[in-house]
Amino acid sequence: MSKFNVPYKIYLDESEIPSSWYNVRADMKNKPAPLIHPGTLKPLTFEDMRPIFCDELIRQELDDTTPYVRIPNEVLSFYKMYRPSPLTHAVFLEELLGTPAHIFYKFEGNNTSGSHKLNSAIAQA
Repeated sequence: MSKFNVPYKIYLDESEIPSSWYNVRADMKNKPAPLIHPGTLKPLTFEDMRPIFCDELIRQELDDTTPYVRIPNEVLSFYKMYRPSPLTHAVFLEELLGTPAHIFYKFEGNNTSGSHKLNSAIAQA
């Protein structure tokens, strides 16, 4: 434990992996502008996006109202192969900055492509 009485590393159990993705747009007061079709300069429609994305991804991309999207069980099962990686308490950085804030980071160096790529690619596949 550090001088702030916070554990140095936090390991989550597989059962604590989130079961939903968070859609921040659902909670935004000012929604982002729609994606614009480069040819027509009009907002992209579901049909415009079909040659590029699968239907489920399009529904999520165009959804401004659903705050949580359930992660399919097949994706959750795959995530368990490399997640969750531990949160590490950056005690020395906190001391160097002289901050009472608790700073944590995740080391994804064992995952050569970076977790963000796998998290997205697995779900899209």
